[in-house]
Amino acid sequence: MLSDNSINDLVAALLDTATPFPPKLLYQFSDLTREDLRVLSQAWADVPVARRRDLLSDLIELSEKDNLLLFEGLGQMALDDSDDEVVIRAIDLLFEDPQRRLLPVYQALLKASERKAELRAAAANALSAFIYLGEIEKLPEAQLHEVEEALLSAYAQDSSSLVRRRAMESLGFSSRKEVPALLRAAAAQDDDWLESALFAMGRSADQIWEEHVLENLDHETLPVQLQAIHAAGELSLGTARAPLMKLLAHSHLESDLKQEAIWALSQIGGEGVEELFERLMARTGDEDELRTLEEAMDTLNFTNDGTLYDLMDIDEDDEDEDGNNGHRHHHHHRDDEDDDDETDDDYDPSQDPEWLTYVGEMEDDEDEDEDEGYYEIDEDDLGPLLTSGDLDPEDGPEK
Repeated sequence: MLSDNSINDLVAALLDTATPFPPKLLYQFSDLTREDLRVLSQAWADVPVARRRDLLSDLIELSEKDNLLLFEGLGQMALDDSDDEVVIRAIDLLFEDPQRRLLPVYQALLKASERKAELRAAAANALSAFIYLGEIEKLPEAQLHEVEEALLSAYAQDSSSLVRRRAMESLGFSSRKEVPALLRAAAAQDDDWLESALFAMGRSADQIWEEHVLENLDHETLPVQLQAIHAAGELSLGTARAPLMKLLAHSHLESDLKQEAIWALSQIGGEGVEELFERLMARTGDEDELRTLEEAMDTLNFTNDGTLYDLMDIDEDDEDEDGNNGHRHHHHHRDDEDDDDETDDDYDPSQDPEWLTYVGEMEDDEDEDEDEGYYEIDEDDLGPLLTSGDLDPEDGPEK
């Protein structure tokens, strides 16, 4: 909460284009009162558009570093901005807090054909959070249906391929019967559509997409390959373990591929993964990569802990009167016995000649100059794990 003088000083600093906006004042936009927002909104249109855009971008970056900062008030105010780029940034600022009152705003923006395609795409992307909430019964079914219809309409009618792909990606969370056909059709189109289809498949929690995912793990187009790897992790595909382990054993691999494969294997778990992570940790001289591997090891401990899944089991007595287990969106995971028979879940790297060859190559490299580093992962490469490969940060999640 700001005093009258403070909010007026903040507005004055925004309007003073002769000097850069003081970074220390950014924190004062957190948790604004209704009166603060009223004062700010009266002056907002007089703030130059470039400064409005920069302000939202700075607040997004700040909120990612400190999740205790609350910029929702400003974000919701900025949704009414006449500048499309400002609104895109406002949607991004609000992404982590999908409030029900935002639904009609996002749906209206999705239908606004006069606005930029990037803005409509950002709105479609923001609606993904509400589909997910509906599937876990945290959103009334009527509202879930309304959001699904809006996205299906955008997919069928919008003139922009970007908007249509974002709508389909958001529908990846949906258990609507129309969705699988959309994903199959998209997977048969060009690489952009295939990338979006794989992203949506990963969201589906449905292993019917296993074949589509596996056949694209070595796709020649990097964004498609990254989405296939991520989907393999999201779906916990045991059949993807061996190819991903072999991929990581290569001594010269794109840093973002390494990052994604490490994450996916931490979700899949199983024989040989921990050994591989330990080898990689022993070899790396990159602090960012080491941190990534340590986080992956923590995740792997949960993935490999059978007691965790026991705790997550739901008794038949807990099912509701419709036979549902409390979720509209059912997960389709094979039984462990079926996995042993039909997948590569019992893969033993110590018995795989190819794996032993890769390990030998890694060991042969141990005397190489450590300053070169085994991997070269920049901090920026650790970012868009949950995003579609060609999605601009301003377009959304897909966080």
